[in-house]
Amino acid sequence: MRNMTDQAAAALLTDAIWRGKTRDVGPPELQQALALARSNHVEGRLAGAYPEQLQCVSAKVKIGNVLFERNLEQVGGRLHRDGIPSVLIKAELPGMSVSRDFDLVVRERQWEQAIGALSGWYVHREEDRFERSTKARFYPPVGPGVHLHAGVSWFGVPVLPADRLLGQATPDGRGWLRPAPADNLLIWLAHALFQNLTFDLSELLAVRDLLKRDVISEARREAARQGWRGGFDGALATADSAIDRLDRGAALSFPVPLPLPLSLWAGAEHSYHQLRRGRARAAGREAALRIPLVAAKRPRALLT
Repeated sequence: MRNMTDQAAAALLTDAIWRGKTRDVGPPELQQALALARSNHVEGRLAGAYPEQLQCVSAKVKIGNVLFERNLEQVGGRLHRDGIPSVLIKAELPGMSVSRDFDLVVRERQWEQAIGALSGWYVHREEDRFERSTKARFYPPVGPGVHLHAGVSWFGVPVLPADRLLGQATPDGRGWLRPAPADNLLIWLAHALFQNLTFDLSELLAVRDLLKRDVISEARREAARQGWRGGFDGALATADSAIDRLDRGAALSFPVPLPLPLSLWAGAEHSYHQLRRGRARAAGREAALRIPLVAAKRPRALLT
């Protein structure tokens, strides 16, 4: 019965958000879909489809978006005034969900300067020691915090250098930069490969808008340069298959997992590239972390 309920909630959610189709549903069914929407970071979209029943959700998302824009402008403005270019990555579309944080990438050589620029803005700061990478979280009194990165990496696994990202990015007009489309696609696929091992619905929406031939070709070339071409192709195929099923109206559960062999292969492929580049410590760390990561994110699949 639980699986049937989950499938019904997923069908209601994807009909409303992916296909623009709404139904006459009661509060229990809508609340089940709302719980799934929140875990997929699309509750704002669901509230937009059912405005009368989900007025409170719409109000919370609007307030969250205002706080997000305010905090992003404050942080981006501080960095810009100090001559520190920053790129906003993994940015959701306005109205998608209540934003809890946002990610900005700066050059590693400007890392300490960037931290200094944020002095007085936050009330709490955390260094990410587990990842052993140049990353820190800053929490303001109200609204979403900022995750500051020097390069795109997860768990200390570098997948896109900051110089490449900043060199291709375009101005947003408000003090920060937006990734080039190819880099944007690369980041979404890398996040699935090296962090979550899945795609949620909000990520599939983001990837869908980037599936253009020239964008895919450029992103694939860069993934090859960074040593994860096979992982890129596998993650792209997983996302493309899920998007095709959604377009055809087929049933789909969320989040959509990457195939287990791909999850394991991606780490081995990238570790080998790191080793060939003379980064033995990084290669060893990535290889050591891959199986525990898969075990933590996909324990049932690994046991099977």
